Amino acid sequence: MTDQNNESLQSKATTFFSMLGQRFEVLEKLPQKQLPMKYAFVLVGIIIFVFAWKVIAVSKVESDMSKKLESERALVTQQAREHADKQYKKEEERFGQVLAWAVRSELIRNNIDQIGLYLNDIVKQIDADRIVLISESGELLVSTDKRLEDVKGSDLYPQDVINVHTITIKSDVDGKKLLIAPISDFNKRVAVLVISYNQAKIS
Repeated sequence: MTDQNNESLQSKATTFFSMLGQRFEVLEKLPQKQLPMKYAFVLVGIIIFVFAWKVIAVSKVESDMSKKLESERALVTQQAREHADKQYKKEEERFGQVLAWAVRSELIRNNIDQIGLYLNDIVKQIDADRIVLISESGELLVSTDKRLEDVKGSDLYPQDVINVHTITIKSDVDGKKLLIAPISDFNKRVAVLVISYNQAKIS
């Protein structure tokens, strides 16, 4: 009876250890098993999607920053040009005023020839197209362009040009830029000085 019990216990123990051995064998083989191909493709697809999204997101941020910087640069450039234009206009007006005083001084003395020499020198220095001095009656008193000597002064420019009473800059009169400086004697206008420039080409 005792021998039978021993054999039964030994048999159960053998069976138990055999089952444990099989389970450990399954666990040992598990890391060696590969995932099905469809799962591998899904994983690769997710990785590619994440990478592509990152590239697109970075590119969009870079593009937005580039556009913002370009816009800010254009704004600063425009403001700088406007400021420079205002300063240049002030300098032109100041030049016109000083020139008008110098011409007035000679005109009072009736030194027309001296005015002609003076304006011929000025037109070369400032690289102007021409300078003309027109009397209040419309007579052409002086012209740096000798081809206009027989032309009536009032025929050279419209009335709104030669009738101004303050230093005026007109940006486009028959394709020319004009600096107009009236000559006054004791608050009475006696002549007008018109400096003509070629329009600068816009690039």
